[in-house]
Amino acid sequence: MNPPRLKSLPAANKVFVNRDGPLRVFEQAAFAIPADNSRLLTFYGIGGQGKTALCRELMHRTCTDPSYQFLRRAELDLHGRPKTDPDLLLVWIRNGFADAGVALPCFDLALAIAWEATRSEQPSPKLTKAWLGKAKEVVGEGAAGGSKVALENLGDAVAEIPGVGFLVKKISGWVIDKGHAAYLHHTREALQELYRDGDLRKPHEISELLPWILAQDLNHYLAGHPDERFVLFVDEYERVFDEGSAGAILRENPFDRHLRTLVREANGLLAVFFSRERLPWEDDPDWAPALEGSQHLLGGLADKDADEFLRAIPIDDSDLRKAIIEGARETTAVDAPIYPLMLDLQVEHWRTLEVARKPIEPATFNVAATDFTSRRREIVARVLRDYGQPLQSTLRRLACARRFDRAAFEHIVKTYHTGLPLDAFDTIDDLSFLTKASDGYLSMHGIISDAIRQMLDVDTRIATLQVLFEHYNDRATVSSPLEVTDATIAVLFEAADVKMRLAPREYIDWLGPIVRPVYEAARYSDAATLWRQAVVTAEISFGLDSTETATSLNNLGFLLQKQSDLTSARRCYESALQIREQKLGPFHLDTAESLNNFGHILQEMGDLVAAEPYYLRALEIVEKIQGNNHEHTASCVNNLGLLFLARGDLVAAKPHFMRALAINEKVFGPDHSHTALALNNLGGLLLELRDLSPARLYFERAFSICKNTLGVDHPHTAFCLHNIGGVLLEQGEFFASRQYFERALAINLKMLGPDHHLTASSFNGIGLTLHSLGNLAEARIHYERALAIREKVLGADHLDTASSLYNLGDLLAESDRSSAKVYLEAALAICEKVLGPDHARTRMFRAKLRSLDPT
Repeated sequence: MNPPRLKSLPAANKVFVNRDGPLRVFEQAAFAIPADNSRLLTFYGIGGQGKTALCRELMHRTCTDPSYQFLRRAELDLHGRPKTDPDLLLVWIRNGFADAGVALPCFDLALAIAWEATRSEQPSPKLTKAWLGKAKEVVGEGAAGGSKVALENLGDAVAEIPGVGFLVKKISGWVIDKGHAAYLHHTREALQELYRDGDLRKPHEISELLPWILAQDLNHYLAGHPDERFVLFVDEYERVFDEGSAGAILRENPFDRHLRTLVREANGLLAVFFSRERLPWEDDPDWAPALEGSQHLLGGLADKDADEFLRAIPIDDSDLRKAIIEGARETTAVDAPIYPLMLDLQVEHWRTLEVARKPIEPATFNVAATDFTSRRREIVARVLRDYGQPLQSTLRRLACARRFDRAAFEHIVKTYHTGLPLDAFDTIDDLSFLTKASDGYLSMHGIISDAIRQMLDVDTRIATLQVLFEHYNDRATVSSPLEVTDATIAVLFEAADVKMRLAPREYIDWLGPIVRPVYEAARYSDAATLWRQAVVTAEISFGLDSTETATSLNNLGFLLQKQSDLTSARRCYESALQIREQKLGPFHLDTAESLNNFGHILQEMGDLVAAEPYYLRALEIVEKIQGNNHEHTASCVNNLGLLFLARGDLVAAKPHFMRALAINEKVFGPDHSHTALALNNLGGLLLELRDLSPARLYFERAFSICKNTLGVDHPHTAFCLHNIGGVLLEQGEFFASRQYFERALAINLKMLGPDHHLTASSFNGIGLTLHSLGNLAEARIHYERALAIREKVLGADHLDTASSLYNLGDLLAESDRSSAKVYLEAALAICEKVLGPDHARTRMFRAKLRSLDPT
């Protein structure tokens, strides 16, 4: 049995104890914030030093200490928050400053425009003390925060603001209170930046402007309150880079870029970061001067701080407190700082003795080792001995895991016969160095687990890692994408962590097969995270130009392409191809794979001319090495068919699609998802040829296969639904067509998100049906959403973008010829550039444009 434990004791690394040094540093910075610029401050250090506690204390003091009344403060706590959506980052910061009484009308307005254009199906982010809101969300309440006020349609209000009337058509359904409308009317010059040459900027351009606009709101407030300043506390900022890393190839981080822009553009702002590492902005020459002398290592506690902490427990014996403190020093030097986590462990030891009613002598807490690592290990070993052999033995093994759940805990107990009751899992999170996550997994503080692992001999450590890996690997292995769940993903990440530590040079070969069902289940983001880790592992283990690195980059590129991050995908593919051609030669199968993928990304990005030679080279290699009836041959043939289809060369496309279908049926069978893809493509060709009945049969067969093999919520299933909707549209069955498009949209929004080209296709399809039904206002909204996504994801010169421009021009041809002409001219310019002046689509667009002005 475990000894009884005292509950609810504080932890020195989790609660704040007075630290004069950091407090003085912050005070000096806070009282020297310039009025015309921003200032940076970083407190960094390894885990267990109390960085979060310091952040909380500084936030508390700036709220309660009268000397800090001039500060308007906001806190950005990144614990457990996603670090992939830069707009949400700004929303969190905005809400903090709004709570502090800062008005942010321009940001709210710009955010509404961008959100309405690209994410309208998603719930609007919650804005505290908002300046405007969705009518349905604030009915009967003021958009300013809950009091009963007179509301009016936002469009009517902003129409009175010079230069902002065009917003009426962009954010209908939003409301603002009349007092706020008047305030906007008299102030916000920054709103003019939402325009270029008299027209509202594109939604993705407005998104890039959001941090600048938020800074302008802060600057406007500061101009009216010149004696005040801003402070932004940012905790755990290192997690932004942990989650965004992808080796040497991919370094751009939109989340970080947004924050840099805000800090650079805001006046009177002190940004205080709390992080494991120094803020990497110092590597940028533009930021290095601002960070010089502003990055402070957060070391251990001073004697009086540690003593204050122990008194509060309370530990009343002064000699005992002194002995505990001496044992928690980082070294044996009399003036060495006290390490907070070591102090926690000393207190763990004390409370175990206290509960057991054993004699407690100061000598019990002496630490003989002289260096920090050895002292930490000595204290950890002492604390483990307090727990008794069963728990001690179990913890030693579990320290080898990054995280463990109940099943892993029970597996370790049973495998090593530790003697610990299996229900102990429900109570061991009471240990101060164990933390339970929302998914039920427990994690040990990194410093403690490091110390415990160092106590294990090499054979024991490797054997334990192997046991953990086999356990996690078995649970993560599934035979079908339909079996993939959140639990599968969670345990796969643990298996990956153990594999990288156990055998990093085997990691790439292991990851390929086990992660396949994950991306086949359309869990592209999860799979991409694992391949990002693989890129880093390969670069370290094999080198930047190794074939293993190329494989990892190629697979990461595939997953980024699936997520419509085409620019990043192209960089990955291009680097992989370069490595493979150099290392393996121009006629290797891996080289062929890279050629095929690079051609595909070029085609998807709209470069139909450049893509063809890559496809042809890939096909030549696979036919020569693997023959005419291999799945890789089918992939190359299929992509060539897609290229010809995109060019409008239907005669050339058909034999390629027929051949790809025949190969897939032979290799995979008639009911495989690869066969369904070939059926879809052949159906798409027949749809272009207006051979509608056979096209529908192909689409419906593909839908049945995808639904059964991939599930009803898979993007491939949505693609089938979209295609059936396209046939019904051509057959004049507009209501039925709309239902299929809407089903596809719901799946794409759920699985791919609002910024994906397939989501844009669904919006466009719904727009076409609404247009056909005569609902022009709603059709325009859907066309504009499709256009916004396509411009952002595919670019301004893509054929899909041209299609959206054409649809808008066609819609407006009768009601607003001037606007219709602008859209049609833009669409025609793209077609002439991509397809040439004599292509059928180019001629159709030109004819439509001429019809507006027949004279």
